[in-house]
Parts: sequence; C-alpha cells; structure tokens
Amino acid sequence: MVVEETEKIFDKIICESCGKDFSCGANVGKCWCFEVELKAETLAELREDFKSCLCEDCLVRTNE
Repeated sequence: MVVEETEKIFDKIICESCGKDFSCGANVGKCWCFEVELKAETLAELREDFKSCLCEDCLVRTNE
C-alpha cells in the first residue's frame, strides 16, 4: 500500500514552534519544505531559533 510505504520513508516530527506533528521527507530528498522559498534573513533567524523542522503552517507564517 502506498500510504504504508510513505510512512516508512517520511519521518514523524513534532514542530518545535507549535507542537503539531507532521511528516518530513528531508532525509530522502522529497519533502514539502523544499518548495517553500524563504527570505535569507528568515532562514537565518529560523536556524538561530530552532534545532529541527517546523510544520508547514509555521514555516509559511514565519516567511510572511
């Protein structure tokens, strides 16, 4: 089943910002976050403030 294989590939992560859990495929080079274009200063701030990934809602909101 496709869903089961996706679950094996994608890591389950808890957003450091809001606590929501989400799937991350960065470890296999196929993650939704690769499509989010961040401003250089936003990326620098995120790297300073967080150790791990943020969920899509928080990442997009931070970039506004």
